[in-house]
Amino acid sequence: MLKLTRFIKPYWFVALLGPLFMLLEVCMDLLQPRLMASIVNEGVMLGDLGHIARTGLVMLVVAIIGLIGGACCTIYSTIASQNFGADLRQELFQKVQSLSIRSLDRFGAGSIVTRLTGDITQLQTVVMMVLRIFARGSFMIIGSLIMAFMINPKLSLILLAMIPLLVVFLIVTTRVTIPLFSTVQQRLDDVNTVMQENLSGIRVVKAFVRSDYEEARFSKSNTNFLHASLKAAKVVALNTPIMSIILNFSVVGALYYGGVLSEEGSLSVGNLAAFLTYITQLLQSTLGLGNQLMVISRAKASADRVNEVLDSSSDKSVADKILANVATLHAGRLEFRHVGFSYEGVSKHPVLHDINLTAEPGQTIGIVGINGAGKSTLVSLIPRFYDVTEGEILIDSINVNDLAPEQLHNQVGMVLQQALLFSGTIRDNIRYGKPEASQEEVEAAADAAQAHDFIMNLQDGYDTMLGQRGVNLSGGQKQRLAIARTLLMKPKIVILDDCTSAVDLNTDLRIRQSLNNIMKDSTCIIIGQRIASIEHADRIIVLEHGEITAEGTHHELLSRSQLYRDIARSQQGA
Repeated sequence: MLKLTRFIKPYWFVALLGPLFMLLEVCMDLLQPRLMASIVNEGVMLGDLGHIARTGLVMLVVAIIGLIGGACCTIYSTIASQNFGADLRQELFQKVQSLSIRSLDRFGAGSIVTRLTGDITQLQTVVMMVLRIFARGSFMIIGSLIMAFMINPKLSLILLAMIPLLVVFLIVTTRVTIPLFSTVQQRLDDVNTVMQENLSGIRVVKAFVRSDYEEARFSKSNTNFLHASLKAAKVVALNTPIMSIILNFSVVGALYYGGVLSEEGSLSVGNLAAFLTYITQLLQSTLGLGNQLMVISRAKASADRVNEVLDSSSDKSVADKILANVATLHAGRLEFRHVGFSYEGVSKHPVLHDINLTAEPGQTIGIVGINGAGKSTLVSLIPRFYDVTEGEILIDSINVNDLAPEQLHNQVGMVLQQALLFSGTIRDNIRYGKPEASQEEVEAAADAAQAHDFIMNLQDGYDTMLGQRGVNLSGGQKQRLAIARTLLMKPKIVILDDCTSAVDLNTDLRIRQSLNNIMKDSTCIIIGQRIASIEHADRIIVLEHGEITAEGTHHELLSRSQLYRDIARSQQGA
């Protein structure tokens, strides 16, 4: 957790004011029993009404000062904790943006959402608690002990005897609860993952009438979360009663010995009452501190999870390499040299093996193969969604690993089969990669993607608001907007991953004709399930089991490749 204290440093002054004002409140609270003792000893016992009135007025002023101190502590600790949470959340989100797809796959979307929300909220609450409640408890324990010693040192030794027992108990409890709370957060990740998958695929769930299955799957994750939470809660539940037993034994001992001293005349009634008040304050503060330590132990688990993401390697390159290569990346020549790839922890067998491929600027390369051949994985290596495990990929003779992600992604435009749009206007979605684009540029890109006409038929045209993931558009419309978004950037390398699967053949043809005109100087890689989408390519490669088994033009492959011929004939028959 100490690693995250850097997020509170910019607000150190405000963070310091919180405990200082709390110290003021505690001091005022600690004065009250002494003032009450004075009323009993010098007012009630001696019948001095004037002393009672004067001391009562002082107690009122002290209470008001304490109230002001407590209010100011709440204000400043809230400011510090809220800013801490906002900065931590912002940096964690920025870190997520810089992670490779491989790293994101390792964490999982549900886990990242939990860390960005629940874990940071937990840490934010702890900062607030430490600056306010924890500070109050600590000050009150120390202050109560000091005031009790000032009243009667011998009687206070009983309180000191319990401190080692409490410390040992809290250390053991904290060590036990931290792993339990880590498990609780992991089970919460599972719940979020199941919920996200269900919501994003709700149409599939309903289409296949799998609501019962999804409910059972969620119930299993929810039950696991419940059991983990209850297990942690049972340990925490033991905290208060055990501490109460230790403290109450001390209180009973202090009461007995205090009564003896009072009978002997060495301890006045007022001082005994004040001493008992300090014991009560000490008891309440110690119990509260023990419960707060349980919250801190849970926050420790959250801090470890947040640090795990923050400490992950970013998808960044060395600065001097970036600067050295900026001026040399201009043409868009693409080359695969003995490239191999395996998904981490999924299979011992490589997804891609010994891929050698060169694409010159202005060329169109088609990729075809059966499902699972590695087509999408192959093109995902170009923008470094995943890094190669063997060989290298070069753009203009520069290894893609030596390019800054921003520089690489500005040169490589990719349109996926599952077009992802964001909530907002159609215009904002098209110029997502080029926010400064003019309306004329937006319309030109939409027209090239055969999207302009259907956009203008919408009531608000380019100002039409899209729902999450473009839910209010058809699949073909979403694909055309995704194509327009990429065309607007005019990248040197264009990757189309079966991105016209939801449009009809005539629209597909018009899109390809537009690409030939607009992107004639760019390198174009097209994955196509339909032969009609790639038959115009300058060169087509056939991918089987992660290897290139044939290469050539459409007509050459009809005679050379049995697989290509089978795919073509099956589609002609259809």
